[in-house]
Amino acid sequence: MTKPHSLTREWRGTMIAAAGMIIVSSLAFRILSQVDEGVAGGTLGTISTIVLAAWLLMQLWTYVVRIGQPKHQVVLMGISFIQSVPFLYAAVYASFGYSDNCIIGAQRPSELLYFSYVTFTTVGYGDLQPVGMCRGLAVAEAVTGYILLGLFVSAAVAVASHQRHSKE
Repeated sequence: MTKPHSLTREWRGTMIAAAGMIIVSSLAFRILSQVDEGVAGGTLGTISTIVLAAWLLMQLWTYVVRIGQPKHQVVLMGISFIQSVPFLYAAVYASFGYSDNCIIGAQRPSELLYFSYVTFTTVGYGDLQPVGMCRGLAVAEAVTGYILLGLFVSAAVAVASHQRHSKE
């Protein structure tokens, strides 16, 4: 049986990473959704897109290469799936500005977040529509949702399989 102290040590890095993902994605969304229309647009949007791509590649590398234990992968991927990735995509959409520069019909940060979740989960209601470069971002977000869901299910099955085999 694992001692509580060693259990805390085992999960410390995962919990710090989870908190970091939540804080970074929430701050990015908060800051970029409040950017003045004069500042938002092509340059800021492009920079935000590049930073998002780097963040996603780093996360994917971390899940696949750095984290060896599936139970830790499940926690981090769950946080990414539920909060981090949709918030980051919404932040990038916001960096392109409102006034139908990125998402037609989105006038408030909450509408960009709604669009991001609908796109990430590939529900696609169609009430808000991407234009310009944001069309490519929406496609990338949907693909990211598929990939992350597949990794999440794979890790969850590995955890369940390991628990079942350890009981036998």
